[in-house]
Amino acid sequence: MKKNTIKSIKGFKDILPDEIKYYRYFELISQKVSKQFSIEELRTPIIEKSELFNRSIGEGTDIVNKEMYDFIDKSGDSICLRPEGTASIVRSVIEHALVYDRGLKKQKYWYHGPMFRHEKPQKGRYRQFSQFGVEYYGFSDSNSELELIMMGNSLLHSLNIEQATLHINSLGNKDDKKSYEKIIFNHLGKYKSSLDEYQKDTLAKNPLRLLDSKNDNIKELLLNVPTLYETLSDASKSRFDILLKKLDDLEIHYLLDNSIVRGLDYYNDTVFEWRHQSLGSQNAICAGGRYDELVNSIGGDDVPAVGFAMGVERIIEILKLTDNLKIEPNIVIPIINTSSEEKSYAHLISKNLRQHFDKINFYNTDSSVSLTSQLKHAMRINDKFIIIITDANIKNNNLTIKSNEDRMSDTIVSWKELIAYMSNKYE
Repeated sequence: MKKNTIKSIKGFKDILPDEIKYYRYFELISQKVSKQFSIEELRTPIIEKSELFNRSIGEGTDIVNKEMYDFIDKSGDSICLRPEGTASIVRSVIEHALVYDRGLKKQKYWYHGPMFRHEKPQKGRYRQFSQFGVEYYGFSDSNSELELIMMGNSLLHSLNIEQATLHINSLGNKDDKKSYEKIIFNHLGKYKSSLDEYQKDTLAKNPLRLLDSKNDNIKELLLNVPTLYETLSDASKSRFDILLKKLDDLEIHYLLDNSIVRGLDYYNDTVFEWRHQSLGSQNAICAGGRYDELVNSIGGDDVPAVGFAMGVERIIEILKLTDNLKIEPNIVIPIINTSSEEKSYAHLISKNLRQHFDKINFYNTDSSVSLTSQLKHAMRINDKFIIIITDANIKNNNLTIKSNEDRMSDTIVSWKELIAYMSNKYE
């Protein structure tokens, strides 16, 4: 009879030990780079009120309408699993008066954690995914955008990801966005009969989203529409030009890309993303921009802000391709116990070794099986160095060590000499 086994939910994945090293590596590097830029960590709950994202992301967006995991809890409140990190950080800084308390305060925060969207699972995209993000509050000039881009470049470089391309654009201010939305709406409105229902709905609710459409018909229809940059007000254009000049001065390479509009409604002025061709059509690995009105829309004061978010699973897909992690080797030394003594000398030895060598892992094998079985297991863990404890070793207060330096022959080391012997080998 077939067992009724329970499997993980579609789009939700287990992260097994062989893959954990990539996540740990990303966490280590991202925290190191954040510290270099004097950015502090902030953590928020994974469950928030649905209203937070209705107001921040926008009720007409796919994320809110189709992808958000929202439900009514036992208290009758509408809550959801957070679909992205920025709105939660904004809610937190308002609630705890971190960016405005009798005046504007400048703050820099980073976050890292699981997000949830009911999307179609594909390579590097899951319904539960890890997101790393950086948010700057209280900074209104282009230097903050420049520093964020520098930080993103530094993070990718530290991860040994060198083939990412920076795409950048400007949405302009609120009035610029409205004017350009009207241009798109009026132009594509002439060809409504050639649009499908989804495209018609997007045109009505958020025309700018059609700029990054992969549909060939939409692309062709937009060829005769002026670019966003061409329609910017003088003030918005001047602001963007200043940033581009700073990027040029620092020799930071970028592509001016009219299709970069970002999928969330709250952005204004500068928007950007890094792309990596190894991921195919879904090749954005990090994206962000300025959102000066978001804090106010969620209930706070007027606070200028800019930030970016990085999809960790997509980064890991790239790391797997190169498999060139700049990390110290993980040294695991197996300890075999074949003694008949009830007292666990093997665990006593491993306890003392762990206290002296914090960069080495010590693995006690299963003493209930034969020496041959333990040796086979130990050789799979480390075929260069193995510690063995037998009845004879206990009687003589020593240990047997098999090392590849001695062609895996037996070397007898007293308990008192063990620390010095190990230090000579591994320090």
